[in-house]
Amino acid sequence: MKILIFGASGTVGNPLFNTLAEKYEVYGTFNKNRPANATDGRWYKYDMTTATPISVLLETVKPDLIISSLTGDFEQQLAAHKEMAAYLQTHGQMIFISTANVFDGDVKGRHSESSVPYPISSYGKFKQTCENLLQTTLGNRCLIIRLPKIMDKATAEKWLTQAETGNPPIYENLYLSFNTAKNVADTISYCVDIGKTGLLHLTSNDDISIDECMQLLLTQKNKTAAYIPQRLTTESYCNLLGCKDTSLLRHNGDDNFRLSMVRTDAAVAQFNITCRETLGHLR
Repeated sequence: MKILIFGASGTVGNPLFNTLAEKYEVYGTFNKNRPANATDGRWYKYDMTTATPISVLLETVKPDLIISSLTGDFEQQLAAHKEMAAYLQTHGQMIFISTANVFDGDVKGRHSESSVPYPISSYGKFKQTCENLLQTTLGNRCLIIRLPKIMDKATAEKWLTQAETGNPPIYENLYLSFNTAKNVADTISYCVDIGKTGLLHLTSNDDISIDECMQLLLTQKNKTAAYIPQRLTTESYCNLLGCKDTSLLRHNGDDNFRLSMVRTDAAVAQFNITCRETLGHLR
């Protein structure tokens, strides 16, 4: 199988490229982050802002499977995905990397694959639009994968710096689910092996507050920090998402905010992970 990964130099794309390359003929795109091995003929520089159409790259590689982990301008991404979908209608399959933010307008609890998306942020709305486009165009030849917060060493270091400065604030009533890039790569590789399609949440079995997560990171690194945890309000949460209309937010009436998911698909149960396990992988 010939696989083309858009965004293969990113946090998720790079370990996915390396994992899949052990079994398949894999090609990847990069833009600013040029991989060290980008001279081996498997890598292409792809910039959505250039006039070169994506169809040229698709016809050059002729992939059987496209995996999209693109970032960048929403309109340009949407145009690129329309071209991918048009190509794949006669050529193959697609895996689209989406996000928990398709639920960012509903903070009442954890969302499963059967939950109806309800985004209020521009990012969440964009990802939902892409999901709908690909599901409508490709049907059962598409797999939508929604990811929670990916916890890697770079993210952990950024959060530890945040703990030292208290800027931006660390919230004790904002709950997230997590995963590691390695676990995501292994799970997607398995999904490719079995030809899985449909919709899948690659997330932890639980969620954790940002404050508790920060305390675990500090303990793990034998560090201390004097930050004072803050409490999100409806107004401050919506402000984080860039949503001015707080009446759009769905919540339980308490002051907890859960932007988290749960996975119910037993097909990939061997890759289950918890929030504490994601932090354990950083040791």
